[in-house]
Amino acid sequence: MILELKDVTFSYNTKWNKVDVLKGVNCAFEIGKVYGIIGKSGSGKSTVMSLMAGITLPQGGQVIHEGTPTSQMNLQEYRRDKVSVIYQSFRLLPLLTTVENVMYPLELRGMKRKEAEEKAETFLADVGIPEGAWHRFPVTLSGGEQQRVAIARALACDTHLLLADEPTGNLDAENSEKIIDLLKQLAYKRDFCVVIVTHDVEVMDKLDVVYRMIGGKLVLVEKKAPAGVDGASGEDGAQKV
Repeated sequence: MILELKDVTFSYNTKWNKVDVLKGVNCAFEIGKVYGIIGKSGSGKSTVMSLMAGITLPQGGQVIHEGTPTSQMNLQEYRRDKVSVIYQSFRLLPLLTTVENVMYPLELRGMKRKEAEEKAETFLADVGIPEGAWHRFPVTLSGGEQQRVAIARALACDTHLLLADEPTGNLDAENSEKIIDLLKQLAYKRDFCVVIVTHDVEVMDKLDVVYRMIGGKLVLVEKKAPAGVDGASGEDGAQKV
């Protein structure tokens, strides 16, 4: 088990009242699977993502990474070394080239520039970015290409927990499918745990385990054996819970 949430609670104080967003969330995530967290806007999906990413700590309960609660970790080190996040808006650094964006986390960890560049080029090739785009700036790339660069940067972070916040929200149907397939490859072929937070229910059928945010809790909606990278299910059907 790479990540667990145990009895996690979280509240916001507004000008008028206290809003209990998470009310005892319990779930667990394993290597080699692709998970989905779905729900309406304002249901608490982004709060769960923030807690799993180590951006903030739960007010009650624990977020546990490989046996250690995040409350007992240096959160900056956790975010740097233990978890990678990709976003709907890509969040690529606009003044860095494509390859420099992927080099950035490698150089942060002290890797020499030449070695970082070689590794970054390998990651870009892995996600299907052609060599001709490696030294272009992100603004010159399509949305699908920018999301692939963001995934390559996540690979460079050298973690096995990847959180994807609405990764297909700015993409058309064709590119959305390609990005989901790429994330599945990371889980099945590279031993990642991928957690996709989305409001897009159409993504649900392509994932292994799906939770829905309902009333401040995560409810298991669908669970099935991991599908092959080509989308073929490992079982004849899914068990509804």
